[in-house]
Parts: sequence; structure tokens; C-alpha cells
Amino acid sequence: MLLAAACAPAPGGGEGSNSTAVTSPTPGGVAVPDGPAGLAIVPQGGADISSVIDGPTSYRSHENLLLPIVSESGEWLQVVTTCSSEEWVRRSDVEIVARSAAASPGPGFDLSNAVIVVDPGHGGRDKGAKGPSGSNEKDFNLSISILLHNRLAAPQDIDWETGHVRPGDQYPAVASVWMTRGPEGPDDGDFELGLAYRADVANRAGADALVAIHNNSSPTGTLSTPGSDVFYAASSPGSDRLASLIHEELMRGLSPFAASWSAGGVNGPQARIDPETGDDFYGLLRRSDSSSVIVEGLYISTAKEETLLGTSLVQMAYADAVYRGLIRYLTSDESGTPVIEPIPFSGTVGSPSTSSCVVPTQP
Repeated sequence: MLLAAACAPAPGGGEGSNSTAVTSPTPGGVAVPDGPAGLAIVPQGGADISSVIDGPTSYRSHENLLLPIVSESGEWLQVVTTCSSEEWVRRSDVEIVARSAAASPGPGFDLSNAVIVVDPGHGGRDKGAKGPSGSNEKDFNLSISILLHNRLAAPQDIDWETGHVRPGDQYPAVASVWMTRGPEGPDDGDFELGLAYRADVANRAGADALVAIHNNSSPTGTLSTPGSDVFYAASSPGSDRLASLIHEELMRGLSPFAASWSAGGVNGPQARIDPETGDDFYGLLRRSDSSSVIVEGLYISTAKEETLLGTSLVQMAYADAVYRGLIRYLTSDESGTPVIEPIPFSGTVGSPSTSSCVVPTQP
């Protein structure tokens, strides 16, 4: 499902996975990893999906879904479905958004050309962490992501002394901001996504940044400042600086809401790597070509922070902090909170396998 900025065409805990990223087309297709084709958008009424070129229709994909384009063959496009499988759709049955050419962030960067992908963590049967009162992380992640989308999709002013964000003309809307799942999609955006799909939306869109919105669980201690973590892709240049800026802005934005916060053993902008391979531990970050981060804002498993997450003020403060971090990353050469060097990590993650994932179909 997508939400896009006004100037883009309209009708893309941290997670790990053992599923294989999409890296090559099936026989008969010509790969377009850096070609003009980027994303296919399923229009109103849906689009027929086939497992092979010129094959029978397997199902009709739900409208408003983003389908990253892997390869093309004549009138057919090979796409990645929301469950990370590869299928085929006719070119004439979808709208195509060309892959953007990402620019280097820093002074002089034209924000009005930026492409951002916001990824609300979890979804569908993958509920994420659960709060003491029964709330699900996936729902908070989606609400905060929508607020972040809306900030990016319209021009804003930022008072850098106070951190206050309001509509204005200091910072223009970005060219495109895609959500991997959102309220215009199936079940109001509450559906499951594979990790390869999430990363491929950003890769095929040519995103300048990919931001996954999450909230944490199972703290090991407390701090006088928010225990927020921002995990960066160790393999993607710029991800560490993006993480440091978002973390610094989270500290500024969330600190007024409490005097004591839940925290983990290591807090701040950090990377986890597989101790055997040296690759990024988190599947989303490992697969992404863009500057990419997973933001863990609050601890939903703590009653006080679950309550805070349920308030519009804290959700807006979370979204505004990420927005300010993105603006600083794209338009300056600043850094924020000191970055923690990559840490070998061999733990587990709570997301279910996508082996039982079902692609949303048109009613």
C-alpha cells in the first residue's frame, strides 16, 4: 500500500529473516536493477497476477499496493509481492513510477527532489511487541508513520531552538514519500510484509533514505533520558550519520514526557552484525541499498511508555523527531549522538516467518 507526496504519482523491535532477497530475474526476464523501471502501482480495482509470463491469473492483487519491479519481458513485468515472492503482471495493468537517481546528502541538497520510504514495522498477523494492556506495536508503528509521512509530504517550518515543527515554507515537501503499508491499503494498512519486499520498495524507488518505525520491548534497566535505539545499516554509507541525527532528535523530542525511561543494555545509534559473516544482523538493513535505519522509539512493554505511546502528543513528538533528523541528514553535514561501533550479535527476533504470508487480494 502507498501514501505518496502530492508531487509524486499516486493511483514503499527490528526484524530479521532467513528468507532470500530478490537478486535476479527468473528465466525470460531482463533484470532492471538500475534501469528506468522502479515501482508498479496497482490501480483502483486491482491487477491480475500470474506466476509465469502469459500464464493463467493466480489472483487479483489488491488496489493501492506497491510492487517493486525486478525485470521485464515485453509487456510483462516481474515484480516482488508483499510476501517477497516473484510474480508477473502486465505492464498495461499497473502504473509505473521510474526509479529515482539518489543524490548525495549535505549542504545544497534539493529537498524537493528527495525520495523517502517510511516502513511501519510489523503488520497483519505479525503484531510486534505487546503492551501490558494488550496494545500491539504494529498499530502504534503505523500511526506514527502516517504522521511522519504527512510532515514529509508538505512544506514545513522548524524552530531549531525548540524543535517545534509547523506548516510553512522553510523546508519544501519531498518529491515522493512512500509507505510500505498505510491506511489506503488492505485492512486499513494492517497486513503482513516480507523483509525483502520492504527493502526492495526502497531499492527500486531509488530512495534517499529508508526509515523503519518500531517500538521496543524487554528493557534491562532505566535511564533518566529516553532509552530509544536507532539501528543503522553498517553496510550502507550514511546510515550511521542518519541514525545519530534521528537519535539526537528523539532525545530532544521525547525527554519532556518523563523523568525515568526503560532502556536496554546498549543505547544509542548502533549496528548489530552477524558474528560469523560480518553482515548486518537485521534482514531489512542487510538488504537495503539506501541509507537505512530501524528506529525503536519507546518501550511498549513498559506500562508507562505504553500509555505515552497511546497519546497523540507523544506520537507527534516521535514523528517530528524523525522528521527533523531526516532534514538535518539530507540538507547538512552535521552529526548527532556519537555512533556506537558495530556490535556482533547472535540473538533472536520476534517476527514470524513469511512462509504462511498471504498477498492481499482485491475483494
